[in-house]
Amino acid sequence: MTRYIVRRLLQSIPLLFIISFVLFAFTNSLGDPLAVFAESRNRPTAAQREEITRRLGLDKPLLEQYLYWLVGNDWTLVDVRGDGSVMEPGTREGVLRGDFGNSFVTRRPAWSRIEERLPGTLVLMIPSYIITLILAIAIGVYSSVRQYSFIDNLVTGLSFFFYSMPIFFIALMVIYIFGVQFTRWGLPALPIGGTGNGTFLDLQLHMIMPVFCLVAIQLAGYVRFIRSSMIEVLSQDYVRTARAKGLSERIVVQRHAFKNAALPLVTLIGLDLPFLLAGAVVTERIFAWPGMGRLFIESFERADVPVMMAILILLCVMVVVFQILTDVVYTWFDPRIRY
Repeated sequence: MTRYIVRRLLQSIPLLFIISFVLFAFTNSLGDPLAVFAESRNRPTAAQREEITRRLGLDKPLLEQYLYWLVGNDWTLVDVRGDGSVMEPGTREGVLRGDFGNSFVTRRPAWSRIEERLPGTLVLMIPSYIITLILAIAIGVYSSVRQYSFIDNLVTGLSFFFYSMPIFFIALMVIYIFGVQFTRWGLPALPIGGTGNGTFLDLQLHMIMPVFCLVAIQLAGYVRFIRSSMIEVLSQDYVRTARAKGLSERIVVQRHAFKNAALPLVTLIGLDLPFLLAGAVVTERIFAWPGMGRLFIESFERADVPVMMAILILLCVMVVVFQILTDVVYTWFDPRIRY
């Protein structure tokens, strides 16, 4: 097992380099990063823009810019003085030593912006995903065991309904019902946006609507997936043999059917877990939630390359790590798998 994990990690190193270069090329072609200076009070002159471009290395070929970003250099843009002159450059160590550079917008380290937004994303995404998995497993298994019953048909219809609804429509409907109509009906309305005043109870109240939207949009797909896997497994010969031996239906479903049907589910969870760190772009935007998804959109709109690259590299590393963990978990569900 240890040799397998080490081999997978070594194989992922050149892959991460290739992915990072492709992402770097794409993000640098999104727009002019110096456009953010045009929004400031002290707009740099043409000569100062040329100096900033040189110090950022934007006048270099793409491959050289990538190497600067990767291994660092002896300059970095800090700020523009009030008198219009460029401040003295500093030293940037490079991504390989954990330095993603400074944000073009805030002039602060890109990683510090992620540290500010990541807790908000985890607070929102982890409860949503846990609730989704619990409900999806319970509903999917129940529907597969009672196939074509009234409950199964109802679950199927609701799954198709929510799966076909765009997340922004669900979010706006939830705001209209629980945030607007409840006030008109004399009921206590839920807060529409933000994270509250900092207390735990107020945070929970602000989480209700965004968590509901995330669960509704994810639950439909997971329920359909688990139901299909369970129906396929329940028709296998070893399940019929277990029933013929006189085992109870609960033991047959839990110990024999679900454990084998869960192997594709593990793959799906392993693919989805890393993207919890990316947040929910639409949901965070609608509910004004300070998370990673909203940060990425803000950075994208202003061509803030250091912040975008920090977010994308974080996701790439997490995808590699969770894929290795998923392969390791396979051996618990299916002892036939060996490395």
